[in-house]
Amino acid sequence: MRHETKKHGKDGDRVVRILVDAYWWVDGPYSNRLVLREIVGRWRSAFPDDELVLAIPSKWSDSEAELPVGVERIPTRMRRHPTINALELPLYLKRGRDFDAIFLQNFGAPTSNAAVLVHDVLFQSNPEWFTPIERLYLSAIPFLAKRTGRVLTTTRHEADRVSTYNAISAEVAVTGLGLSTTLLESRSRQPSHPLKTRGFLLTVGRLNIRKNLENTIAAAIESGAVSEDFPLVVVGQRSGRLPESSESVRSGVASGAIVFIEFVPDEELRWMYENCALFCFLSLGEGYGLPPVEAAYFGARVLVSDIPVLRENLGACAQYVDPHDVPAISSAITTLLATAAREQDDAPLSNPGSPITGDWDVTVETIRTAVADLAGSR
Repeated sequence: MRHETKKHGKDGDRVVRILVDAYWWVDGPYSNRLVLREIVGRWRSAFPDDELVLAIPSKWSDSEAELPVGVERIPTRMRRHPTINALELPLYLKRGRDFDAIFLQNFGAPTSNAAVLVHDVLFQSNPEWFTPIERLYLSAIPFLAKRTGRVLTTTRHEADRVSTYNAISAEVAVTGLGLSTTLLESRSRQPSHPLKTRGFLLTVGRLNIRKNLENTIAAAIESGAVSEDFPLVVVGQRSGRLPESSESVRSGVASGAIVFIEFVPDEELRWMYENCALFCFLSLGEGYGLPPVEAAYFGARVLVSDIPVLRENLGACAQYVDPHDVPAISSAITTLLATAAREQDDAPLSNPGSPITGDWDVTVETIRTAVADLAGSR
């Protein structure tokens, strides 16, 4: 019989053995991989007696996976993330493997002993931002969430959205997020692309229609602030549905006023945050919205969309504008740059060492509490 003798850690808490969905451990969307690795790393340090077993696709070797000390691995055989979580991982519980519960990301599992962290359900509230193929793939998220023991997400606003669009039986728990440990510990380094201190605007995020880059670029050009010597730098990879570029956007790229950089390492990203004249993030919708939080932490002036989730995460650390109103965005850019020039103020907007919102310890504590409750009912 399983768990006739329950193990306890040195603090008296029951030790749990958790199967972790690690589909994105080696490769996948940067933000999702970041969250997964941060959670596992902080879990190991906060609850060293717990046993974590990562379910990583078999195509990745052990050397590629680079497991943390004390963490085990099992290989998954199926190819698609939803089917791995829905079909393959629950079999480890049914076959008597000594797991107390499963922790998953986005795609849940049809068992009461699983908890899933759903990053967002924007594809339900705003399907026009996604391609038909994306919507079909993502439709597995709500289907499985309703059949999973516990659902979590990262912000109060997203928890309300998940509950509004889905019949979730229990309250959706809010985990929050912390800042990237590797970014915080990186040493600032100027990128190879020639950028001057306080001599560029910056936006960061995956390139898709939801990120509203068309309006961001159009407003920057309309403001008259950007040029080859003072560009708008766009850092991000193509992802999903993209809008058609206008002639003004194409001419801005051709003139060097708009610079696209697909990827920068943490050292260079930190330098960009610390040295941009203004950080712009005019996304139409977010589950969390990490880049402006990072930018504000490193002292950038921040202009963001006036949407609830960004007000939840940034509070007074940003200026807000209607993301659909290009003249308003342009005016805000002009005003903020003029203010910066008058003040010549290099002081950060937040206190170094204290993230504006979120803490990985709180995130892991929330997740572990949910998982331990599920394990206790097993």
